Amino acid sequence: MRAAAAAAPIRLDGVPDEPIWLAADSLTDFRQQEPREGEPATERTVVRFLRGEQGLYVGIWAYDRDPGAIVRSLLRRDADPEADDYVAVILDPQQDRRTGFLFSVNPNGQMLDGEIRGREDADTDWNGVWDARARVGAEGWTAELVIPWQTLRHRRDAGGWGLNVYRLIRRKNEEVLWRGWRRQQGAFFLEEAGTLEGLADLPRRRLAELRPYLLGQGVAASRTFRSDGTDSVLAPARADADIGGEVKLALGSALTGDVTVNTDFAQVEADEQVVNLTRFPLFFEEKRQFFLEQAGIFDFGRRGQTQLFHSRRIGLAGDGTPLPILAGARLSGRAGRERIGLLAVRTGGAEDAVDVVARLKHDLFRRGSVGGILTHQGGPGPATTRRAAGLDLEVPTLVGDQNLVVSAFGAGTWDGAGAARRDAWRVFVDYPNDNVDHFLAVSRIEDGFDPALGFVRQAGIWNYSGGFRFFPRPGRWGVRRLQLTALSFDVTTSLAGDLDHASYSVRPIGAEFESGAQLEIMLQRQVDVPPDTFEIFPGTDLPPGRYEWNRVEAGVESPEGRALAGELQLSVGDFYAGSAWAVGGAFTARIAPHLIVAAEYERQTVRFAASRFTTHEARMRLDVAATPRLTSALFLQWDNENERLTANVRVHFIPRPGSDAYLVWNSAWPTGLPGGTPWSRPLRGALVGKLVYYFRL
Repeated sequence: MRAAAAAAPIRLDGVPDEPIWLAADSLTDFRQQEPREGEPATERTVVRFLRGEQGLYVGIWAYDRDPGAIVRSLLRRDADPEADDYVAVILDPQQDRRTGFLFSVNPNGQMLDGEIRGREDADTDWNGVWDARARVGAEGWTAELVIPWQTLRHRRDAGGWGLNVYRLIRRKNEEVLWRGWRRQQGAFFLEEAGTLEGLADLPRRRLAELRPYLLGQGVAASRTFRSDGTDSVLAPARADADIGGEVKLALGSALTGDVTVNTDFAQVEADEQVVNLTRFPLFFEEKRQFFLEQAGIFDFGRRGQTQLFHSRRIGLAGDGTPLPILAGARLSGRAGRERIGLLAVRTGGAEDAVDVVARLKHDLFRRGSVGGILTHQGGPGPATTRRAAGLDLEVPTLVGDQNLVVSAFGAGTWDGAGAARRDAWRVFVDYPNDNVDHFLAVSRIEDGFDPALGFVRQAGIWNYSGGFRFFPRPGRWGVRRLQLTALSFDVTTSLAGDLDHASYSVRPIGAEFESGAQLEIMLQRQVDVPPDTFEIFPGTDLPPGRYEWNRVEAGVESPEGRALAGELQLSVGDFYAGSAWAVGGAFTARIAPHLIVAAEYERQTVRFAASRFTTHEARMRLDVAATPRLTSALFLQWDNENERLTANVRVHFIPRPGSDAYLVWNSAWPTGLPGGTPWSRPLRGALVGKLVYYFRL
């Protein structure tokens, strides 16, 4: 493909009707990945590219012989677009065939973007500065995108950029691609991407992008409640204002420096409340924007299990309470065959520390990498300086035309000068393909392995895990693909070889239908050998011992994209020394394109010889949008382990790309008290207004 030069400005209105569009190359050769691999798409798609002074323009013509059946319910930026029709443009400005950017738009003009980390991994929490419009017409829908050169971190000497385009036609569950349409490839398989040419001598990146913010807030009194319903005020109500901001510096064509001062995350949505019936800590994903950008370069270890760096360990207390981030700096990007990441943050409050992370990855072979990482926590707060370091390797390759991935890491931690090193390592082999997906892994984590800036679910263990999964395509009964598991296992022992806990599962029935509906039945066997008594639920303790139990789980999910959609799960069987049954479900109603209501509920009843309890988790989300640039959301959640009802309300206005205005209300109330919920006396509450202004120098 070649991008044509746009001599005149392009009006971004969702209708690419300027004459210059007709002079550009047309990308039209789309083939199905689903449901009929390699066959031409059933609906015509045309994509063209223009090179403008400010950025890259993309014109999309998504023809449809039944425009009234186009699915288009979403408006909120960065919402998962899979329930709608949409088109995604994948760009690899470095042409390294490993990393890139994703920009998608649906028929409403809803936007989602992300950074591509690998063949199956895109970080959609990344937010770039760009814009899009779309419009539905008599022949389908059209869209226009403009992506500033500043956003793309391009090489000025590149002969071209890696390029792919993906389209989902939701009502048909049809997925089509320009390149990489083989089922074991996909949109993020950048090795098979095409090339976008006509991009020589692009303008230099601007020196700096600035995002100062102004914040005003009113904070309600913070309270604690006694069992009789009376309360004590821990902190009085207050009102205050604050300023701060971020600066992004172009240190080269592919290197970016970021500086943040008095960092604020008032607009971040609250974590989900989860009932934890295990003896292990829960893992929560990062949601703060400063830590999300270029987060992929800092990935190291087994996600959610043994991570040398997890950014939530910076500026957040163990219970999720924010701690002040006074300043931070980050260097990220590419220099030749090296990917570089450097992060330094100064925190205040109870943490009162300087946290530093350094990461380097070197391209190896066609798609592989070898790298290292160092983390450091020190400063006036911690009693001792804590460090961690590690090396990792990933080698994706092809056996015939099938994917095979081998990866490994080794790491060590030190707590204070002269402290003994504590080590961890893992070796992982994966065979991820369309008809089969098998993997095997083994890891060893020494007792005391505890990176200050990382997350370790359990130390002092050997872990063995694997799975043998098969996905035949019968081509009948309306089944697109069967999803069968011969065996999946995860076994953990002590370093001496004594069993600590294990899980085994078999999926004899599992299917994805052509309609998009899914069902499965899973057989499970669990073993747990807790060394000490632990509280499984408030008021119920389990003594140490060996527990073994079997369970059956069943689930069904309706097709995505329907105006009314839902899923249901049921689980029955033994549980530790007793029995349990659980039922859960989710329901979504879409009133296109301005209103989406989603609700989730799960109930589990557990019976032991001497006690019983029932857990409840409930969540409700209401999205109301006027346009893709003016949206609002209400998020309510409650569970009876914490006995707390929380509310998060957010109104988000985007006056122009890069600038934002937020109005956020957060509150929480105790439940289960004798006098009922004290609505006028919340545990905590805050009303926050925040303005973020974006400009370039």
